[in-house]
Amino acid sequence: MVFVAALLLRAGWVLACWQRDGPALEFPDEQLHWQLARNLVQDGTLVSDDGRYAPRMPLYPLLLALFAGLGDAGVLTARLVQAGLGAATAWGAYLIAEKFGGPRCGLVAGVLVCLDPYAIFFTDLLLTETLFSAVLVALVGAARLSLSTQAQEARRGGIGVALLGAAAVMTRPSAAGWLLLLWLALWLADRGRARATRRLALCAGVLAGALLPWGLRNRAVIGAPAWLSTNGGVSLYDALGPQADGSSNQAFLAHMPELAQLTEVQRDQRLRQLALEQVRRHPGRLLRLAWVKFCRTWSPIPNVSTYRGGATGMLSAAFTGLLLIGALAGLARAVFGVNDTSAQRPDRRLHLLLWLPVLYFTLLHCVFVGSLRYRVPLMPLLSIAAATAVAHPRRLRPAAPFARR
Repeated sequence: MVFVAALLLRAGWVLACWQRDGPALEFPDEQLHWQLARNLVQDGTLVSDDGRYAPRMPLYPLLLALFAGLGDAGVLTARLVQAGLGAATAWGAYLIAEKFGGPRCGLVAGVLVCLDPYAIFFTDLLLTETLFSAVLVALVGAARLSLSTQAQEARRGGIGVALLGAAAVMTRPSAAGWLLLLWLALWLADRGRARATRRLALCAGVLAGALLPWGLRNRAVIGAPAWLSTNGGVSLYDALGPQADGSSNQAFLAHMPELAQLTEVQRDQRLRQLALEQVRRHPGRLLRLAWVKFCRTWSPIPNVSTYRGGATGMLSAAFTGLLLIGALAGLARAVFGVNDTSAQRPDRRLHLLLWLPVLYFTLLHCVFVGSLRYRVPLMPLLSIAAATAVAHPRRLRPAAPFARR
Protein backbone atom coordinates (compact mmCIF):
# COMPACT_ATOMS: atom_id res chain seq x y z
CA MET A 1 0.00 0.00 0.00
CA VAL A 2 2.79 2.44 0.88
CA PHE A 3 4.70 1.63 -2.32
CA VAL A 4 1.66 1.90 -4.58
CA ALA A 5 0.44 5.15 -3.01
CA ALA A 6 3.90 6.72 -3.27
CA LEU A 7 4.24 5.56 -6.88
CA LEU A 8 0.86 6.98 -7.88
CA LEU A 9 1.58 10.34 -6.27
CA ARG A 10 4.98 10.69 -7.91
CA ALA A 11 3.98 9.36 -11.31
CA GLY A 12 0.92 11.62 -11.27
CA TRP A 13 3.12 14.63 -10.54
CA VAL A 14 5.53 13.68 -13.33
CA LEU A 15 2.72 13.31 -15.87
CA ALA A 16 1.12 16.59 -14.80
CA CYS A 17 4.43 18.41 -15.21
CA TRP A 18 5.00 16.72 -18.57
CA GLN A 19 1.60 17.89 -19.75
CA ARG A 20 2.51 21.44 -18.73
CA ASP A 21 6.23 21.73 -19.62
CA GLY A 22 7.11 18.74 -21.78
CA PRO A 23 10.81 17.74 -21.81
CA ALA A 24 12.09 21.16 -20.71
CA LEU A 25 14.94 21.02 -18.16
CA GLU A 26 14.64 23.94 -15.74
CA PHE A 27 17.95 23.85 -13.84
CA PRO A 28 21.57 23.91 -15.10
CA ASP A 29 22.44 20.72 -13.20
CA GLU A 30 19.60 18.91 -14.99
CA GLN A 31 20.96 20.02 -18.33
CA LEU A 32 24.47 18.91 -17.38
CA HIS A 33 23.32 15.44 -16.28
CA TRP A 34 21.36 14.97 -19.50
CA GLN A 35 24.31 16.18 -21.61
CA LEU A 36 26.60 13.63 -19.98
CA ALA A 37 24.11 10.82 -20.57
CA ARG A 38 23.27 11.86 -24.14
CA ASN A 39 26.92 12.25 -25.19
CA LEU A 40 27.74 8.87 -23.68
CA VAL A 41 25.03 7.26 -25.80
CA GLN A 42 25.82 9.18 -28.99
CA ASP A 43 29.62 9.36 -28.87
CA GLY A 44 30.58 6.71 -26.34
CA THR A 45 32.17 9.34 -24.07
CA LEU A 46 30.94 10.69 -20.74
CA VAL A 47 31.58 14.38 -21.40
CA SER A 48 29.61 17.62 -21.15
CA ASP A 49 28.88 19.85 -24.14
CA ASP A 50 31.59 22.28 -22.98
CA GLY A 51 34.23 19.54 -22.86
CA ARG A 52 34.36 18.57 -19.17
CA TYR A 53 35.00 14.88 -18.58
CA ALA A 54 34.51 14.61 -14.82
CA PRO A 55 32.15 17.39 -13.69
CA ARG A 56 29.97 14.87 -11.86
CA MET A 57 30.32 11.38 -10.46
CA PRO A 58 29.24 8.78 -13.04
CA LEU A 59 26.44 6.72 -11.45
CA TYR A 60 23.53 9.08 -12.09
CA PRO A 61 24.55 9.93 -15.70
CA LEU A 62 24.94 6.19 -16.33
CA LEU A 63 21.37 5.67 -15.08
CA LEU A 64 20.10 8.42 -17.38
CA ALA A 65 22.06 6.93 -20.28
CA LEU A 66 19.63 4.00 -20.25
CA PHE A 67 16.99 6.40 -21.57
CA ALA A 68 18.99 9.12 -23.35
CA GLY A 69 18.78 7.32 -26.69
CA LEU A 70 14.99 7.79 -26.68
CA GLY A 71 15.26 11.54 -27.16
CA ASP A 72 12.52 13.61 -25.50
CA ALA A 73 10.62 10.45 -24.57
CA GLY A 74 13.71 9.41 -22.61
CA VAL A 75 13.27 12.42 -20.33
CA LEU A 76 9.75 11.27 -19.44
CA THR A 77 10.90 7.68 -19.00
CA ALA A 78 13.73 8.75 -16.69
CA ARG A 79 11.31 10.78 -14.58
CA LEU A 80 8.89 7.87 -14.31
CA VAL A 81 11.76 5.61 -13.26
CA GLN A 82 12.55 8.17 -10.57
CA ALA A 83 8.93 7.90 -9.46
CA GLY A 84 9.61 4.19 -8.95
CA LEU A 85 12.80 4.97 -7.01
CA GLY A 86 10.88 7.40 -4.81
CA ALA A 87 8.23 4.78 -4.12
CA ALA A 88 10.97 2.26 -3.28
CA THR A 89 12.39 4.79 -0.81
CA ALA A 90 9.03 5.01 0.97
CA TRP A 91 8.83 1.22 1.04
CA GLY A 92 12.40 1.01 2.36
CA ALA A 93 11.59 3.46 5.16
CA TYR A 94 8.58 1.33 6.06
CA LEU A 95 10.66 -1.87 6.14
CA ILE A 96 13.39 -0.35 8.33
CA ALA A 97 10.95 1.19 10.79
CA GLU A 98 8.85 -1.98 10.90
CA LYS A 99 11.92 -4.15 11.46
CA PHE A 100 13.25 -2.12 14.40
CA GLY A 101 10.10 -0.41 15.67
CA GLY A 102 7.12 -2.62 14.92
CA PRO A 103 4.23 -2.46 12.39
CA ARG A 104 2.79 0.83 13.64
CA CYS A 105 6.17 2.51 13.46
CA GLY A 106 6.70 1.17 9.94
CA LEU A 107 3.33 2.44 8.73
CA VAL A 108 3.93 5.95 10.10
CA ALA A 109 7.39 6.15 8.53
CA GLY A 110 6.16 4.85 5.18
CA VAL A 111 3.23 7.27 5.06
CA LEU A 112 5.44 10.25 5.97
CA VAL A 113 7.88 9.47 3.15
CA CYS A 114 5.01 8.73 0.78
CA LEU A 115 3.46 12.17 1.39
CA ASP A 116 6.71 14.18 1.51
CA PRO A 117 5.99 17.15 -0.81
CA TYR A 118 9.68 17.81 -1.44
CA ALA A 119 10.35 14.24 -2.51
CA ILE A 120 7.36 14.35 -4.84
CA PHE A 121 8.50 17.67 -6.35
CA PHE A 122 12.07 16.52 -7.00
CA THR A 123 10.88 13.35 -8.72
CA ASP A 124 10.29 15.43 -11.85
CA LEU A 125 13.81 16.92 -11.87
CA LEU A 126 16.81 15.15 -13.42
CA LEU A 127 18.89 15.71 -10.30
CA THR A 128 20.58 13.22 -7.99
CA GLU A 129 18.19 13.80 -5.06
CA THR A 130 15.80 10.93 -5.83
CA LEU A 131 18.52 8.35 -6.48
CA PHE A 132 20.59 9.48 -3.50
CA SER A 133 17.53 9.33 -1.22
CA ALA A 134 16.96 5.69 -2.17
CA VAL A 135 20.64 4.81 -1.65
CA LEU A 136 20.80 6.67 1.66
CA VAL A 137 17.75 4.94 3.16
CA ALA A 138 18.91 1.51 1.99
CA LEU A 139 22.42 2.14 3.33
CA VAL A 140 21.18 3.16 6.78
CA GLY A 141 18.97 0.06 6.87
CA ALA A 142 21.87 -2.18 5.86
CA ALA A 143 24.10 -0.53 8.46
CA ARG A 144 21.66 -1.23 11.26
CA LEU A 145 21.17 -4.80 10.02
CA SER A 146 24.96 -5.33 10.04
CA LEU A 147 24.89 -4.89 13.82
CA SER A 148 22.37 -7.71 14.27
CA THR A 149 23.12 -10.51 16.70
CA GLN A 150 22.05 -13.00 14.01
CA ALA A 151 25.04 -13.91 11.88
CA GLN A 152 23.16 -14.22 8.59
CA GLU A 153 21.45 -10.85 8.98
CA ALA A 154 24.72 -9.21 9.96
CA ARG A 155 26.46 -10.70 6.94
CA ARG A 156 23.78 -9.45 4.56
CA GLY A 157 23.90 -6.04 6.19
CA GLY A 158 27.67 -5.85 5.88
CA ILE A 159 27.55 -6.67 2.18
CA GLY A 160 24.83 -4.06 1.75
CA VAL A 161 26.90 -1.41 3.54
CA ALA A 162 29.87 -2.12 1.24
CA LEU A 163 27.90 -2.01 -2.02
CA LEU A 164 25.58 0.86 -1.13
CA GLY A 165 28.42 2.90 0.32
CA ALA A 166 30.24 2.72 -3.01
CA ALA A 167 27.00 3.65 -4.80
CA ALA A 168 26.56 6.69 -2.54
CA VAL A 169 30.03 8.04 -3.35
CA MET A 170 29.64 7.28 -7.06
CA THR A 171 26.43 9.34 -6.95
CA ARG A 172 27.62 12.24 -4.82
CA PRO A 173 31.27 12.87 -3.89
CA SER A 174 30.15 14.71 -0.75
CA ALA A 175 29.07 11.33 0.68
CA ALA A 176 32.70 10.22 1.08
CA GLY A 177 33.20 11.96 4.44
CA TRP A 178 29.95 10.62 5.84
CA LEU A 179 30.84 7.12 4.67
CA LEU A 180 34.09 7.20 6.64
CA LEU A 181 32.18 8.33 9.74
CA LEU A 182 29.64 5.54 9.19
CA TRP A 183 32.37 2.91 8.95
CA LEU A 184 33.91 4.21 12.19
CA ALA A 185 30.54 4.27 13.97
CA LEU A 186 29.78 0.70 12.93
CA TRP A 187 33.21 -0.49 14.01
CA LEU A 188 32.78 1.11 17.44
CA ALA A 189 29.16 -0.04 17.90
CA ASP A 190 29.79 -3.67 16.94
CA ARG A 191 30.66 -5.87 19.90
CA GLY A 192 32.25 -8.42 17.60
CA ARG A 193 35.60 -6.77 16.79
CA ALA A 194 36.66 -9.46 14.32
CA ARG A 195 33.38 -9.15 12.41
CA ALA A 196 33.60 -5.35 12.49
CA THR A 197 37.14 -5.43 11.12
CA ARG A 198 36.19 -7.80 8.30
CA ARG A 199 33.26 -5.56 7.39
CA LEU A 200 35.53 -2.51 7.38
CA ALA A 201 38.00 -4.23 5.07
CA LEU A 202 35.20 -5.31 2.74
CA CYS A 203 33.76 -1.79 2.58
CA ALA A 204 37.14 -0.23 1.85
CA GLY A 205 37.87 -2.84 -0.81
CA VAL A 206 34.54 -2.39 -2.60
CA LEU A 207 34.86 1.40 -2.59
CA ALA A 208 38.40 1.20 -3.93
CA GLY A 209 37.23 -1.22 -6.62
CA ALA A 210 34.48 1.23 -7.66
CA LEU A 211 36.74 4.28 -7.70
CA LEU A 212 39.70 2.69 -9.46
CA PRO A 213 38.18 2.45 -12.97
CA TRP A 214 36.83 5.98 -12.62
CA GLY A 215 40.22 7.33 -11.56
CA LEU A 216 42.11 5.47 -14.29
CA ARG A 217 39.65 6.72 -16.92
CA ASN A 218 40.02 10.30 -15.70
CA ARG A 219 43.80 10.03 -15.70
CA ALA A 220 43.67 8.88 -19.31
CA VAL A 221 41.39 11.68 -20.56
CA ILE A 222 42.24 14.68 -18.35
CA GLY A 223 45.68 13.79 -16.99
CA ALA A 224 44.67 13.36 -13.32
CA PRO A 225 42.67 10.71 -11.40
CA ALA A 226 40.02 13.19 -10.12
CA TRP A 227 38.68 10.53 -7.77
CA LEU A 228 35.77 12.73 -6.62
CA SER A 229 35.07 14.77 -9.80
CA THR A 230 36.49 18.11 -10.91
CA ASN A 231 33.64 20.18 -9.51
CA GLY A 232 34.85 20.62 -5.93
CA GLY A 233 36.77 23.83 -6.58
CA VAL A 234 33.87 25.42 -8.46
CA SER A 235 31.46 24.50 -5.66
CA LEU A 236 33.79 25.83 -2.96
CA TYR A 237 34.32 29.15 -4.75
CA ASP A 238 30.57 29.38 -5.35
CA ALA A 239 30.10 29.02 -1.59
CA LEU A 240 33.02 31.11 -0.26
CA GLY A 241 34.16 33.45 -3.04
CA PRO A 242 33.78 37.25 -2.73
CA GLN A 243 30.42 37.07 -4.54
CA ALA A 244 29.00 34.34 -2.21
CA ASP A 245 25.69 35.01 -0.44
CA GLY A 246 24.79 31.47 0.65
CA SER A 247 22.96 30.54 -2.55
CA SER A 248 24.35 29.06 -5.75
CA ASN A 249 25.07 31.37 -8.66
CA GLN A 250 27.96 30.38 -10.89
CA ALA A 251 27.67 33.43 -13.13
CA PHE A 252 31.11 34.40 -11.82
CA LEU A 253 32.62 31.90 -14.27
CA ALA A 254 31.69 34.21 -17.14
CA HIS A 255 33.66 37.06 -15.51
CA MET A 256 36.87 35.06 -15.01
CA PRO A 257 38.30 34.73 -18.55
CA GLU A 258 41.63 33.53 -17.18
CA LEU A 259 39.98 30.20 -16.39
CA ALA A 260 39.47 29.51 -20.09
CA GLN A 261 43.22 28.98 -20.47
CA LEU A 262 43.29 26.27 -17.80
CA THR A 263 42.57 22.58 -18.08
CA GLU A 264 39.60 21.05 -16.26
CA VAL A 265 41.82 19.96 -13.37
CA GLN A 266 43.74 23.23 -13.22
CA ARG A 267 40.52 25.22 -13.08
CA ASP A 268 39.30 23.08 -10.20
CA GLN A 269 42.56 23.61 -8.29
CA ARG A 270 42.66 27.35 -9.01
CA LEU A 271 39.14 28.02 -7.80
CA ARG A 272 39.72 25.97 -4.66
CA GLN A 273 42.85 28.00 -3.95
CA LEU A 274 41.01 31.31 -4.47
CA ALA A 275 38.18 30.19 -2.17
CA LEU A 276 40.57 29.25 0.65
CA GLU A 277 42.44 32.54 0.24
CA GLN A 278 39.14 34.35 0.73
CA VAL A 279 38.55 32.42 3.96
CA ARG A 280 42.03 33.28 5.27
CA ARG A 281 41.47 36.98 4.57
CA HIS A 282 37.96 37.14 6.08
CA PRO A 283 37.51 34.29 8.59
CA GLY A 284 34.53 35.96 10.29
CA ARG A 285 32.64 36.00 7.01
CA LEU A 286 32.80 32.18 6.97
CA LEU A 287 30.69 32.03 10.14
CA ARG A 288 28.17 34.59 8.89
CA LEU A 289 27.74 32.68 5.64
CA ALA A 290 27.45 29.40 7.57
CA TRP A 291 24.39 30.71 9.40
CA VAL A 292 22.80 31.90 6.16
CA LYS A 293 23.44 28.51 4.55
CA PHE A 294 22.02 26.66 7.55
CA CYS A 295 18.83 28.72 7.34
CA ARG A 296 18.57 28.13 3.61
CA THR A 297 19.03 24.37 4.00
CA TRP A 298 16.44 23.99 6.76
CA SER A 299 14.06 26.76 5.76
CA PRO A 300 10.45 25.64 6.39
CA ILE A 301 9.42 27.21 3.07
CA PRO A 302 11.14 27.02 -0.34
CA ASN A 303 13.93 29.52 -1.04
CA VAL A 304 12.78 30.11 -4.62
CA SER A 305 10.34 33.03 -4.69
CA THR A 306 8.06 31.21 -7.16
CA TYR A 307 7.18 28.56 -4.56
CA ARG A 308 7.36 30.55 -1.31
CA GLY A 309 3.80 31.84 -1.12
CA GLY A 310 0.29 30.48 -1.17
CA ALA A 311 -0.69 26.90 -0.56
CA THR A 312 2.76 25.61 -1.60
CA GLY A 313 4.53 27.61 1.11
CA MET A 314 1.96 26.69 3.76
CA LEU A 315 2.09 22.97 2.94
CA SER A 316 5.89 22.99 2.93
CA ALA A 317 6.08 24.79 6.27
CA ALA A 318 3.51 22.51 7.91
CA PHE A 319 5.16 19.29 6.74
CA THR A 320 8.69 20.44 7.62
CA GLY A 321 7.69 21.72 11.06
CA LEU A 322 5.74 18.62 12.05
CA LEU A 323 8.44 16.28 10.75
CA LEU A 324 11.25 18.05 12.63
CA ILE A 325 9.24 18.12 15.86
CA GLY A 326 8.42 14.43 15.49
CA ALA A 327 12.02 13.49 14.70
CA LEU A 328 13.35 15.40 17.73
CA ALA A 329 10.67 13.77 19.90
CA GLY A 330 11.74 10.35 18.65
CA LEU A 331 15.37 11.17 19.40
CA ALA A 332 14.51 12.40 22.90
CA ARG A 333 12.52 9.26 23.58
CA ALA A 334 15.40 7.07 22.40
CA VAL A 335 18.00 8.93 24.49
CA PHE A 336 16.03 9.62 27.66
CA GLY A 337 12.88 7.47 27.55
CA VAL A 338 11.68 8.73 30.93
CA ASN A 339 8.36 6.89 30.80
CA ASP A 340 9.59 3.91 28.79
CA THR A 341 11.01 0.64 29.92
CA SER A 342 14.08 -0.66 28.11
CA ALA A 343 11.78 -2.91 26.05
CA GLN A 344 9.71 0.07 24.86
CA ARG A 345 12.46 2.59 24.19
CA PRO A 346 13.28 3.19 20.48
CA ASP A 347 16.41 1.60 19.08
CA ARG A 348 19.30 3.90 20.01
CA ARG A 349 21.72 2.50 17.47
CA LEU A 350 19.17 3.09 14.73
CA HIS A 351 18.85 6.71 15.82
CA LEU A 352 22.62 7.10 15.76
CA LEU A 353 22.67 5.91 12.15
CA LEU A 354 19.70 8.13 11.24
CA TRP A 355 21.09 11.33 12.72
CA LEU A 356 24.73 10.91 11.67
CA PRO A 357 24.08 11.82 7.99
CA VAL A 358 21.67 14.59 9.03
CA LEU A 359 24.38 16.27 11.11
CA TYR A 360 27.15 15.60 8.58
CA PHE A 361 25.36 17.00 5.53
CA THR A 362 24.01 19.96 7.52
CA LEU A 363 27.52 20.93 8.60
CA LEU A 364 28.88 20.27 5.12
CA HIS A 365 26.40 22.69 3.60
CA CYS A 366 27.22 25.30 6.18
CA VAL A 367 30.52 25.44 4.28
CA PHE A 368 29.33 24.71 0.75
CA VAL A 369 26.21 26.25 -0.77
CA GLY A 370 23.06 25.93 1.34
CA SER A 371 19.85 24.89 -0.38
CA LEU A 372 16.65 23.08 0.44
CA ARG A 373 17.54 20.44 -2.16
CA TYR A 374 20.42 19.17 -0.03
CA ARG A 375 18.09 18.18 2.80
CA VAL A 376 15.69 16.27 0.54
CA PRO A 377 17.59 12.94 0.90
CA LEU A 378 17.65 13.44 4.67
CA MET A 379 13.88 13.75 5.05
CA PRO A 380 13.15 9.98 4.82
CA LEU A 381 15.62 9.42 7.67
CA LEU A 382 13.84 12.05 9.76
CA SER A 383 10.55 10.36 8.90
CA ILE A 384 11.82 7.10 10.40
CA ALA A 385 13.05 8.99 13.47
CA ALA A 386 9.66 10.71 13.83
CA ALA A 387 7.84 7.39 13.56
CA THR A 388 9.68 6.09 16.63
CA ALA A 389 8.08 8.86 18.70
CA VAL A 390 4.59 7.41 18.32
CA ALA A 391 5.16 3.67 18.23
CA HIS A 392 6.39 0.99 20.62
CA PRO A 393 9.45 -0.75 19.19
CA ARG A 394 8.80 -4.04 20.95
CA ARG A 395 5.88 -5.29 22.97
CA LEU A 396 6.52 -5.98 26.61
CA ARG A 397 6.63 -9.64 27.49
CA PRO A 398 3.59 -10.65 29.55
CA ALA A 399 4.16 -11.38 33.20
CA ALA A 400 4.87 -15.00 34.04
CA PRO A 401 1.39 -15.92 35.44
CA PHE A 402 -0.36 -14.62 32.35
CA ALA A 403 2.21 -16.29 30.11
CA ARG A 404 1.43 -19.65 31.68
CA ARG A 405 -2.29 -19.13 31.17
